[in-house]
Amino acid sequence: MRTFKLEQSKTEILSPHAGLALVGHYLNQQTTLNKTSRTISKRHGISNIDLIRTYLGQMCLGKSDFEAVENSRHDPFFKAAMGIKQSVSSARLRQRFDEDAARLIPLLDAASVEFMKNVKVPITGLLRIC
Repeated sequence: MRTFKLEQSKTEILSPHAGLALVGHYLNQQTTLNKTSRTISKRHGISNIDLIRTYLGQMCLGKSDFEAVENSRHDPFFKAAMGIKQSVSSARLRQRFDEDAARLIPLLDAASVEFMKNVKVPITGLLRIC
């Protein structure tokens, strides 16, 4: 995965998608999804982790529909930031998620907990203000 240098600049205009570099970094460094997603056998060439990275990147951009993938699947920054090796079409992403949802959901739930533990997110009760 490519490493990005984050710095404040007075002359350069930053992309609104620059946060994807952090999302991709944390997904790849603070979870074992890369390993655990391999436990689900794939019937086709695109890895499960690339499907997850693609959809998570879309969600972070506020795009939850599968068709939005078509706008970023050839974007070199999107692919580099998320660590995507092979792009997937919207139709294929939808099909693979339909086929493997029951097996992917437990892995994604476990990765969420793993991430929060690894980055030491403070978990507290809700504050109720009357």
